[in-house]
Amino acid sequence: MHEFNWGLLIVVYLFLGGLSAGLFFAAGLANYLEVDGQPAHPRIARMGALLAPWPVAIGSGLLILDLGHWYRFYKLFTHFRWESPMSIGSYLLTIFTLIAFVYAFAWLPEDWRQRLFAKVPATWKQVHRLNVDLSAHRKTIAMAGFPFSIGVGIYTGVLLGAVSARPFWNTNLVAQMFLFSALSSGTAALLLALVLDKRNPVEQRDLKFLVWLDVIFISLELFIILPYLIHGQLSVLAVKQALWLILGGPYTFVFWVCFLGFGLLVPLGIEVYELAPSLLKGRPFHGSRNLALTAAGLVLFGGFLLRYIFVYAGQLSSFHKMGMLR
Repeated sequence: MHEFNWGLLIVVYLFLGGLSAGLFFAAGLANYLEVDGQPAHPRIARMGALLAPWPVAIGSGLLILDLGHWYRFYKLFTHFRWESPMSIGSYLLTIFTLIAFVYAFAWLPEDWRQRLFAKVPATWKQVHRLNVDLSAHRKTIAMAGFPFSIGVGIYTGVLLGAVSARPFWNTNLVAQMFLFSALSSGTAALLLALVLDKRNPVEQRDLKFLVWLDVIFISLELFIILPYLIHGQLSVLAVKQALWLILGGPYTFVFWVCFLGFGLLVPLGIEVYELAPSLLKGRPFHGSRNLALTAAGLVLFGGFLLRYIFVYAGQLSSFHKMGMLR
């Protein structure tokens, strides 16, 4: 029986890291789009900013636990190596997480911020000095975080692609696929959060913006999957054999039906259906809450499945074992 060195914790970590990257990117983009000098989608920008730091923080914690001797994680920061994706990723994740928390802090309402610092003992004067209003700097913080959010989205794929002994991963298309999946997952999470917030019914303009954004990201992800399959078929024998894992092998059903079908094509179809009347007939956009929930849930399901498939199928592939698997 094949032993999997990377298990479910790694899958969850890759998914949560990408989710935070997508949340931050969508929130920052919403903050930059303006109408009459004001943010066009302030609710999306605020909710995305408040949600973005938590998945990556939880995922990083899971990654540390998966190291085995978790208390030695600090050694990742004692030596920096340009040629090591793990070394680069450690700093990338840390910087992105810090920026994401600062960005979330910049969107805290005044009363929330005051209640937060009211719990800090008065003798902790250095902490109380952090109680400043950063609302005027939201765009600057978002701009600083954009490249790091993209970097984290790409890094979750680079981490796999850097393992040259695994032909299933050994292409830079994996990093691009994971990036667009991360952006789509973050957009879907925002869509889900807005629709589920029953205290404040979602506005149609916010719904339309997120649906459009998700259609773009899903389409880009699909355009990467096709070259990935073609590249594999035209590559060396070991890579062609590795693709057998999803072209007739044990991960065929979960890739084509669960991930590609229900995780990408079905939500894409739902979202295009929602946009069609306004796009083709010029009618006002009237999105369905139930359809939005369904599409967002399926996108998140697909984003998780993508990482599950690549982590597990990739570990089954190697340049010297694929013939034995077949």
